[in-house]
Amino acid sequence: NHFLSVYFFSVLVHAIMMQQAAPYYDCTIAVQDTAIRSHSSGAQKWFTCALGAAVGAAVGLVALSVAQDVPAQTSLPVQLFSRAAIATPTPKALMSSQSLRSPLSGAIPDYATSALSSAAAAVPGGMPTELRGSATEAHTRSPVAGLSLAVMSVVAFGLGLLSRRRTFQQVQPPPQSLAEIALMAWTSEHNYDYDLVVIGAGSGGVRASRIAASHGAKVALLEPSMSHGPPNYSAVGGTCVNVGCVPKKLMVYGSHYSHDMQDAKSYGWNVPDGITLDWSTLMANKDKEISRLNGIYKNMLVNAGVELIEGWGSLQDEHTVAIKQDRGAAEPDKTISAYKILVAVGGWPFIPDIPGKDLCITSNEAFYLKECPKRIVIIGGGYIAVEFACIFKGYGADVTLMYRGDMFLRGFDDDIRDHLANEMKEMGIDVQFNTNPAKVEEAADGSFVVTTEAGAQVPCDKVMYATGRKPYIQNLGLEDVGVELNERDGAIKVDEYSKTNVDSIYAVGDVTNRINLTPVALLEGHCFADTEFGGMDRVPSHENVACAVFSQPPLGTVGMTEAEAAKKFPKVAIFKSGFRPMVHTMTGASTRVLMKLIVDVATDGVLGVHMCGPDAAEILQGMAVAVKMGATKKDFDSTVGIHPSAAEEFVTMRSPSYFLVDGEKVDKLP
Repeated sequence: NHFLSVYFFSVLVHAIMMQQAAPYYDCTIAVQDTAIRSHSSGAQKWFTCALGAAVGAAVGLVALSVAQDVPAQTSLPVQLFSRAAIATPTPKALMSSQSLRSPLSGAIPDYATSALSSAAAAVPGGMPTELRGSATEAHTRSPVAGLSLAVMSVVAFGLGLLSRRRTFQQVQPPPQSLAEIALMAWTSEHNYDYDLVVIGAGSGGVRASRIAASHGAKVALLEPSMSHGPPNYSAVGGTCVNVGCVPKKLMVYGSHYSHDMQDAKSYGWNVPDGITLDWSTLMANKDKEISRLNGIYKNMLVNAGVELIEGWGSLQDEHTVAIKQDRGAAEPDKTISAYKILVAVGGWPFIPDIPGKDLCITSNEAFYLKECPKRIVIIGGGYIAVEFACIFKGYGADVTLMYRGDMFLRGFDDDIRDHLANEMKEMGIDVQFNTNPAKVEEAADGSFVVTTEAGAQVPCDKVMYATGRKPYIQNLGLEDVGVELNERDGAIKVDEYSKTNVDSIYAVGDVTNRINLTPVALLEGHCFADTEFGGMDRVPSHENVACAVFSQPPLGTVGMTEAEAAKKFPKVAIFKSGFRPMVHTMTGASTRVLMKLIVDVATDGVLGVHMCGPDAAEILQGMAVAVKMGATKKDFDSTVGIHPSAAEEFVTMRSPSYFLVDGEKVDKLP
């Protein structure tokens, strides 16, 4: 181990000095525990490795014999990579650019430290600033250390010259020790243009780019558009910022005012009749805000050291990305290479192939309508369909919502779904279940007619399809490089680390169709960057992810539904409470709140929390923390509520509404 430690130190010096001789040779070395794994063609590698080991051992013997004469004062610099530093596995979390300093500090004389620090400054990304953990601190007042370092430096540089024009290609095992991580992180490991190329500047791609860059990686991020709007609609920031969460929530806020102004009369406000909507003002202010966010994202990426490239990216091989300004061009405008490639292109609205599909809009176009339609048919049963039905109704449109199934929002708790359906009908939305459109036709006056499979016809001014989104994998070249896709939906198959079956290619966000939510994409991108470039071991958890539907009223949920709990647990207690929200006790509105707790009888653990009513999303965020931490019903009961509030109902429900025993509903436990 002592001999190997001398050689490791020589390799470190070699790696630093290599930056000064980069035009002449390139050497990439990966270390795992006490093994040096290097690969090349020809016999020269064996000569280089053998010579290095022999010289390292000889230098170690000489240095050790000299050091024995001054044991009290001298600690050789090679102790830095002694057995403790090399052979002991070290948690990846110890390695980060914020918690590192030069391992040479205090280990060698000042003049040598200064010289090596200057050389280290040439390393791309700089040298991390501190080594902690099992690295041995070394101090000396003797010239022995300097002598040993000088000899090893000369030897290391000589070895580099011997191996000029030879490339030792890296073998990339998961980092297990400080020595390995240091050598992998502080040297030029490959001949690619970038350490990471990300295709898609959405939530997951932006987060992964920024975090990887913060770990010292050289990162390029590809995005076809820098600003929102047709024809690409999405831009820097992705679906959420441009044609998703953000503009939708702004329009949700605006749609509430028609109801709020009517409710205000009950609270003494003299609200005049005949208040009108200026749709153009709404759209202009929305566009201004999205443009502001586009600018913030661009500046944030630049400040993080990420190179933002405008263009369509596709895979040419496992390490090469082709870039086109015109997606339909036969040849790319340029190609770039990367050690790792992350696909984060998100999803895209899907319209079934029915007659008249080209006459329909999706959520993309809905954000850029020139005027609010007086009549609109929305087709679909997911959260996008439900939210837009409430949005357009709030702005004064006559809304028909068609869904082919028995009840919309599949996957949410059944009671919550039923409750919301009734609330939407009370709003005046024509909710039609078990209804499937057969065709869409345009009338002579420019309006449209939707004909259902049952033969019913519904006239309208706009037809919006919100039948889901699919992974946006077209023209990415995934099949050409052998990336496996799910047969059902075309999503990219990944493991728990977001890695595809191709070692250098990863994917996060909606393109993997795991949980299609912005916060989940952010988590996946962050974990990917920390694991691959930060020396950590992070796996995103997809359990107990809270979500909300910004309908009117909104709903929020975290954890298991009643049906899911009944399948998994033999005895389940259900707590439910329904009431009129306090705000409407004076308005006379029929709106009601439904709140629900799912509890495992055996452990008293809270399995699920569900709510439909005002502020559901805000309330459920706090409930999500409790469920994630494993809170029990007793914990809820012992919590003092905030009064008066709707949220306090979650901590004041004392008696179960009913039980589930082996899936069967009973009033009392046997």
